[in-house]
Amino acid sequence: MIKLNLLPKKLRKRVEPGWWRLTAIIFPLLVLAIIASMYVGATTQINQLTGERSQLQAEVAILQPYIKKQRELKQRKAELEQIIQVDQEVKANFVAWSDKIAAFINQIPRRGGRFEVFLRSINTTLIPPDARARMVDQGLYDRKPVSVEFTIRGEAKNEAALIRFVKAFEDSPNFGINFKHSSLAEDGTYTFDATVGIIEHGSSEGGEANAR
Repeated sequence: MIKLNLLPKKLRKRVEPGWWRLTAIIFPLLVLAIIASMYVGATTQINQLTGERSQLQAEVAILQPYIKKQRELKQRKAELEQIIQVDQEVKANFVAWSDKIAAFINQIPRRGGRFEVFLRSINTTLIPPDARARMVDQGLYDRKPVSVEFTIRGEAKNEAALIRFVKAFEDSPNFGINFKHSSLAEDGTYTFDATVGIIEHGSSEGGEANAR
């Protein structure tokens, strides 16, 4: 039987091609497949990262005692470095005062085994390096650099004894003297004030000007 459609073209039922129906079914399925694939991939990556994190946490827990020990060693090292620094500062500022005083006393001249000069007072001072340079620039101690200074007040039996005392420190390579003033007493003795410096690079040996 032959069917004729006598309706106008505008009113005729349009028949869509079959591939549009197929596309309408396949496209949502394809989108769902892509989404499912992405979800599975993301889930796999999350699980992998979670496993790695758990493994790292386990390794950190195993290494924790060693990390703690390393921190303790670092702290101990810092404490030892501070102790060493303090020890070095103490050694740098250490002065063997007994040796310095002994050298100074042995430099005082004697006659007949007895001192002709008596010290009424003596004060010792450690000269800082910057002050040593200033003293040299000022011409003190004949421009000899001194590291230790003795401020003394003394009494000499006579003028000759006073001169021998001053020369003993002037002529010594290990000492320098800055004579300030003296006064003559009625009994013929001399009182005087002076400062004596120990040369920075000299030895502490003395007694070269002892009684001859």
